[in-house]
Amino acid sequence: MAEVNIEKKGSRNFVIIDGEKIGFLYDSDIRRLGLIDGQELDEAAVEELRDILYRRTYNKACSYLETAEYCGAEIRFKLKHNDFADDMIERVIAELYEKKYLDDRRYAEAYIRSYSATKGRKLIETELAYKKIDRELIREAYEEYLEESEYDEDKVIEDMIRKKYGSADLSDIKVKSKIISYFSRKGFNLDKVNNHLT
Repeated sequence: MAEVNIEKKGSRNFVIIDGEKIGFLYDSDIRRLGLIDGQELDEAAVEELRDILYRRTYNKACSYLETAEYCGAEIRFKLKHNDFADDMIERVIAELYEKKYLDDRRYAEAYIRSYSATKGRKLIETELAYKKIDRELIREAYEEYLEESEYDEDKVIEDMIRKKYGSADLSDIKVKSKIISYFSRKGFNLDKVNNHLT
């Protein structure tokens, strides 16, 4: 037997089994399941409760993935932010990777495609690593992107300078310094940037 405690927070009721927070239920769930704070549940009832909470966590994660490509770290953050329990989150993420709903390589490829027109390779690689994507996987995804696309960093830099600093005097040292600082923050190759400023 296990003791179930219920802590109410707004419209959510956090379920605690033997001191471990396993997730939350709404008032309608509590009524439907007939749960009472402090009651004892047998092993089968506890497993049923865990299964309900797991399904809710899993469904929430899938709802995020219906709208966009995410990596595991982002799904983890979103679920934690919405008060889902750590244990359930880790189990859900493992299942999503197993089913290929989450795929770090696919995510890295999509991220590179999305941001290569506004960010340099260095910044993109740093951002992907921050999202807990393996650095070797990032490198491979980038090399493949460069091989398969018609990406030209010089052209991207030229277009960005024209759009952002088109009317500026590029011979002015202060303007040049400002441009170099901007492209440095964006992770571009500064030698290439300088070539467009001479």
